[in-house]
Amino acid sequence: MLTAMPAHLDPAIGSLAAVVAVKPGKVAGASAACGLIDSVELLRRLAAVATVDVLEQIHVSRTFYDQGHANARVMFAHIAEVSGAEAHRLDKIRRMVDTCELINNVWRAGDLSIDKAGVLGRAFANPRTRDRFMLDQAYFLKHAGRRNVKRFEQRVARWAELHDCDGPDPAPDPSHERRDFNIRQEPFAKAWKIDGSVGSLDGSTFHETWQAYVDAEFAHDWARAEKLHGPDTSRNLLDRTDAQRRADALIQMAADAVNSDKPSAPIKRVHNIVWNAKTLEELIRRWVNSPARILDPDSYNISDLDGHPIAASEAFADLLVSSLRRVIQSAAGVTINMSQDTRLFTGLARLGVQLTTTQCYWPGCCVPTSRCHIDHLKPAARGGTTEQTNGLPACPRHNRLKERGYTVTRQPNGTITITTPTGEPIH
Repeated sequence: MLTAMPAHLDPAIGSLAAVVAVKPGKVAGASAACGLIDSVELLRRLAAVATVDVLEQIHVSRTFYDQGHANARVMFAHIAEVSGAEAHRLDKIRRMVDTCELINNVWRAGDLSIDKAGVLGRAFANPRTRDRFMLDQAYFLKHAGRRNVKRFEQRVARWAELHDCDGPDPAPDPSHERRDFNIRQEPFAKAWKIDGSVGSLDGSTFHETWQAYVDAEFAHDWARAEKLHGPDTSRNLLDRTDAQRRADALIQMAADAVNSDKPSAPIKRVHNIVWNAKTLEELIRRWVNSPARILDPDSYNISDLDGHPIAASEAFADLLVSSLRRVIQSAAGVTINMSQDTRLFTGLARLGVQLTTTQCYWPGCCVPTSRCHIDHLKPAARGGTTEQTNGLPACPRHNRLKERGYTVTRQPNGTITITTPTGEPIH
């Protein structure tokens, strides 16, 4: 920790630290195990109460703004190093207990689990049912004491469905109103996971199109197998599994969209894969059957501009048929000899800056590099040059915020220091 602990938390932290310092022994029976679970769960709940109180203090004092954060939730996620989803859940609980007295009393006594409080916080967040929520606090607490988390969540969801009656008659398709799509990468497997939902009509149309592509992939595999095996062709002789064909069908849909003569969103098909020189050298050695050497995890890198890792086998196969652009960086991570005498970072100058980091340089901000502006650390209006030593990717919000008295400097080792208008360094 870089900051001093508040005095009123010292006794609690000291007591808990003493408990976890003792190596736990074996549990003497099921009754003792249940007692341990009850005890540590109460500790978790009370710690969550204290966490929500801290969020409220930061929100009311607005100290998050001094650090350049959008709100208390973002500041908490950054300092505590928790996920945005967890910080968002705690912030919803904060808003709820700040208004709902009955729920707050049970919450502060440790009689409401964190997960159930999160379910209630989500229901409270709906402004269309909030007034009714306030009236039904006793109803929620009654069911919270009787049901497990899954069944309680179902009960609250049913309550929300019945009481969220606003809107035209007949009501619109709720799944269409809540449509969403996301694609994210798993750090360890490097595989990309797709998750989303659309309305009933759009979903039906998409499913019909996708299924046609799946059928086409199957027909391709079957025709290929038939050439090899003739009348003995069967599903177990096909090149791909059903799951692989389903995935490849979606990839083919995207490829056809990109290659369309009249795309809705024209894009330039340039994919930058960033290699570390030692990594590339080692993979070439292995390709020619030289003995493998251990790579340093601190320097190993095969990724796109936003830092998403790419599997070595796939990247190397792409390398064999793609062109290379050689970029030299200093020990501080600054791209060398790619600057241009221009007011804006464009072309290779922009790419050179993007290669220095995978996201906005402001502490706690995770906007990926590809969606950032290229910010002059020393503004051009004050003599700042348009070269890599004076540029870093910044999201639109923090690019604007820097002009309000914040000072950004790059240290000789490449680290960035940001000082607030009051002279306080950002944590």
